[in-house]
Amino acid sequence: MKQIIVLEALDGVGKSTVAKLVAKKLNAVVYRPSGRIKHATNEAIKLPYGSQERSGAIRKTLTMMSKEIKEVAQSYPVILDRFYASWASAEAGAGNLRITDLSIDNWPQDLVKPDLSVHLRVDEEERLRRIGKRDFQNQREIKLGNDESYRFRVLRGLTRLTDHDVDNTFRSPEETAAAIVEKYNSMRKSAQPRFLLAA
Repeated sequence: MKQIIVLEALDGVGKSTVAKLVAKKLNAVVYRPSGRIKHATNEAIKLPYGSQERSGAIRKTLTMMSKEIKEVAQSYPVILDRFYASWASAEAGAGNLRITDLSIDNWPQDLVKPDLSVHLRVDEEERLRRIGKRDFQNQREIKLGNDESYRFRVLRGLTRLTDHDVDNTFRSPEETAAAIVEKYNSMRKSAQPRFLLAA
């Protein structure tokens, strides 16, 4: 299986742009879910935000995605624009998961484990400025802005479920992608066991 890198972040941080640049530098592909998974995700997000029903439905889509990712990774390195850490940190924010249960070492057996997971972030003022350009508000963004406890749990979850933190505030997307590729190459040279893919 080829390498898998996942970029995890809040909205407006620049994941999609950076993911494309990292993919280009590594001759990789950015994973795009199939129509079946997009449909399942669209159905799941119609359920009440923070509910156990929504949580379970989205979690099922991650298992479906994992199977597709493994198939793609048979032929190409894969870059993911969000995966398990984004879901789990939002669930921790909503109180459906405990932060203490979230760790790279406790990775779910039914999900492919990335070789490298990066928490991409920007200064909050800059992130909100970028989101404002999209005329974009969702329930998570409202809670992030209004509920300090929720925000802390979401960000703590992202930190616990990623290997590396990259600040994209004062870097160009190209510089951020280069930093991620440098970290990836460094990780490959050291070949630490914790970066091995789960079976």
